[in-house]
Amino acid sequence: METLSLREEVLAKVETLKVVPTLNSIIVELFRVMNDRNTSFNQLFNIVRYDQAISSKIISIANSAYYNRGAKIGNLERAMIVIGFDQIKNIVTSLAYLNEILGKWRLSRRDLAHLWTHSLGVACAAQVLANKTMIEEPGTVFTVAILHDIGKMVFYTLGDEYWKVIEEAQKSGKGINTLEKEAFGIDHQEVGYFISVKWRFPEEFSEVIRRHHQRGEAKGSLLDLVRVADVFIDNPACDLGAEGIMLLSEKESIERETKRVSELLGVVDGRD
Repeated sequence: METLSLREEVLAKVETLKVVPTLNSIIVELFRVMNDRNTSFNQLFNIVRYDQAISSKIISIANSAYYNRGAKIGNLERAMIVIGFDQIKNIVTSLAYLNEILGKWRLSRRDLAHLWTHSLGVACAAQVLANKTMIEEPGTVFTVAILHDIGKMVFYTLGDEYWKVIEEAQKSGKGINTLEKEAFGIDHQEVGYFISVKWRFPEEFSEVIRRHHQRGEAKGSLLDLVRVADVFIDNPACDLGAEGIMLLSEKESIERETKRVSELLGVVDGRD
């Protein structure tokens, strides 16, 4: 009975979510453009320039030690050129996720760092697989991988109750989704799917969010790339076949990129 009431509490939180104007005008359009192999610099610029928070952060990043070569940059278009098209797509996606999605939930510093570090690590790993297999567009893979655990936002609002589940998963090796179902009667895949449909994400994004812990997907599919990357980030030693070998050979670069992007965006690494 208690599990049923907890499930109802989680679903009630999902039901209260609003599709805010910023989400409609920026995030949904951004994800649509990111999902298009033919996306141009101008298309991305014309979306980003209407979001002051993201624009300001991009200019700040372009002036950081990672990118700046002396002359101060005060123009958004110039800042995006300096950072580079592929990198700017990842940074914009990350900023949109942090500011317009995670930011709405006012997660604690610990919760934000934990969720962010895992999501970004999976995104970087999945993008490596996309680049190596050349089956899916790397930008699309990065975007959906960033979003794959969006359902966990709701669970983090349960505080210590959810951290008990996280700690049990770490100690026992059981899947976090299995333990969520045992504790709350629902898992983050199902919750995330409800959110993705409500926020009108692309259908293939919603499917990855709903099924990324399932096995047996076609090798190289968008869902498979995210699933393998998700397992790898939690357990690099796990036998993941050829894809796991690819990721293991890039383990240090994935960790460096995760740390670099986190530092650029001012997010504390959840592993510290």
